[in-house]
Amino acid sequence: MTGIGRSGARKWLQWVAGAAVFFVVYTLATSARQLPLVGEAAPDVTLPVAAGGPSDGPLEVRLSALEGQVVVLDFWASWCTACRRTSPILNALKGEFGAEDVAFYAINVEPIDRQRVQAAHISFGTDFPTLHDRAGTAQRRYAVRTLPTVVVVGRDGMVKWAASGVPSRSDLRSAISGAVN
Repeated sequence: MTGIGRSGARKWLQWVAGAAVFFVVYTLATSARQLPLVGEAAPDVTLPVAAGGPSDGPLEVRLSALEGQVVVLDFWASWCTACRRTSPILNALKGEFGAEDVAFYAINVEPIDRQRVQAAHISFGTDFPTLHDRAGTAQRRYAVRTLPTVVVVGRDGMVKWAASGVPSRSDLRSAISGAVN
């Protein structure tokens, strides 16, 4: 037999098959996929501010109290590497839309103590408050199964856009812009 031989061909095929599986799993885990909540009323939840809130700010946030504002919610966990890649995108968009009555909130979905949430918030470099969904109530009500998940709620309290995976900055910008206008 000429060329790479049977064992070399088998190894090459195994490598190609492994690479294909990795690509599919990676694409599903990191690409933004729209969730079924779009077009529905945003579920109301009240969550404690765990990190990043102003010192004179509220101790908890009730989402229904934010009606009239566009609200961007970022569901995340400290162990989620894709979530770490989402923070800079949201920080940049907060800078772009900050003067247009758009509220940004990160929602940590782990049953961990507040100090660990605060440490992860700082480590991620998040420029907006993190709420703590320790019991998973918001995660269930928003049907979050994949992290990160980002949700845009319009001024009318309706979910305008929702996607799991690392969001495209331009897609998220368009979603926020559409909700603002």
